[in-house]
Amino acid sequence: MLDILVNTLKSFDGVEYLIQETKTRRVESYNIKKQSEMSRKIETTLISLNLYVVFDEGGKKYRGSYNTDIHPGTSTDELENIIKEGVYAAGFVKNEYFPLVSPTPAQPSKSRELDTSKALAELQAAFHASDNHPTGCISYSEFFITREDVRIINSNGVDVGYTTHRAFVETAVHMPSTEVGEIEITEAYRFSLDDIAAAAKSLQDRVAALFTVAEKKAAAKPTPTVGDINILLSGECLSTFFSYYRRCSSAQMIYQQLSTFKEGTEVQGGENSDRINVILDPNMPGSTQSRPYDDQGLPLESHKIIEGGKLLKYWGDTRFASYLGLTPTGNVSNVHITGGTAKETDLRKEPYLELVSFSDFQVNPVTGDFGSEIRLGYYYDGNNITPVTGGSISGNMSKVQDGLRMSAELRQYNDYKGPATVCMRGASISGVS
Repeated sequence: MLDILVNTLKSFDGVEYLIQETKTRRVESYNIKKQSEMSRKIETTLISLNLYVVFDEGGKKYRGSYNTDIHPGTSTDELENIIKEGVYAAGFVKNEYFPLVSPTPAQPSKSRELDTSKALAELQAAFHASDNHPTGCISYSEFFITREDVRIINSNGVDVGYTTHRAFVETAVHMPSTEVGEIEITEAYRFSLDDIAAAAKSLQDRVAALFTVAEKKAAAKPTPTVGDINILLSGECLSTFFSYYRRCSSAQMIYQQLSTFKEGTEVQGGENSDRINVILDPNMPGSTQSRPYDDQGLPLESHKIIEGGKLLKYWGDTRFASYLGLTPTGNVSNVHITGGTAKETDLRKEPYLELVSFSDFQVNPVTGDFGSEIRLGYYYDGNNITPVTGGSISGNMSKVQDGLRMSAELRQYNDYKGPATVCMRGASISGVS
C-alpha cells in the first residue's frame, strides 16, 4: 500500500508530502482481581499523510498543508481523489514556509524481537507479587503489550524506520476503611520494554506504593489549612511540574510569543535555590517516548537546554526552528532533570506538608499556574506525621522556583527522570478543616 501511495503522489506535479506508517501488534489482557476475564491480540496499520503545496502570495512564501489518514485498502482511484481534494484544501492554508527534513545517514537499528506472551506473563507475575495486603486487594487490571513498527517517508528522500515495545497497565486498589467505608484508587503506568526484568521490578514497586497510598488514604485526616510552611512534592506529579521548563523553552512557544524565556538568561533559581539542569534525552531507557527519529524523520540527539538555571538554547522541530533561524533539535519528549543537592531526609527535618498523590496535577505553561486536588499527603507538625486527604494546592512557578530545593535522589516515571522530591515555599493550600 505504501508503494502505491508514494507512486500516486509522485504523479502530481509540485506536491510534497510526509508519510508515517505505523504497524501495531498488541496483546491485551483484562482481569478481575487475579482472574483473567478476556485476552485478545490486535494488529493494525495506520498511514498518516501530510500533503504540502508551496505558493507565493503578496511576495511571501507559504507552505499549505493538509492531513488525512489513508486506509490500507484504498484503491488507486480513491487515492487520486484524496490527493486532489488535499491539494485543493492545502491551498487555503497559509503557514509560513518551512523546509522538510532532508535525508541523513541512517541511525543504528536497535530493533529486536519480543515474545509478547512471555513479557505479559512476567509483568503480571511481578504485578500480583505486591497483591498481598491483609485487607486490601487489586480489584481489576488491564495490560496492553504493544509493538510498533514506524516508517517515515517524505518527498525530500527521507525513508527511515524504527521499532518500539511498550506496556500500558491500568489498575485499581480496593481498601476497606472504618472511617469512610471503602477506598478505591485507580492508577495507570506506562513504560518501555527494552529491559523486561527492570520493567517488572519497577511495576512491582509501584503497585506496592499504590497499596500504601490506598492504605494511608483510608486512615487519612482532612488536610489542614496550613500557614507558610515547606510544601514537598513527591511522585509522578514531578513529571508535570518540571515539564514547564521544557515547554517554555520550545521554539514553538517562543515563535507564538507564549513564553518569555530568553536564550542566555536565567529562567530559574535564587540565592537559596537549587539550580536546575534540563536535558532532553531521546534514548532514555524505560521511556515509551524514546526513539531515534521525530515524527518528521529528523534524527534525534541529546540536548542540554538549561544549565544552572540558565537557558542555553531553544529546542524545536524543523518547522518552528526554521522560523527562528535555528538548527532544529527535533521533538524530544524525554526530560532528565538534575541539580538537586539535598538528601530527602534533610527536606523533611522541618515541619512540612508533603503531597504524594493528586487527582490530576496540571501546570499551565503560558501563565505558570499549577494546582490540583489532593488525594494523599503527609503533614508533619514538628512532632507527628499524619496522613491527610482532601483540599487542594495552587501556585505559580514564578513564585516558587527561586526558592526551590531538590533531592539529590532521582526517580523515573516514564519520560521523566529527575529529583524524587522537591521542596518549595509560596504555594497555597486550601484545606478542609
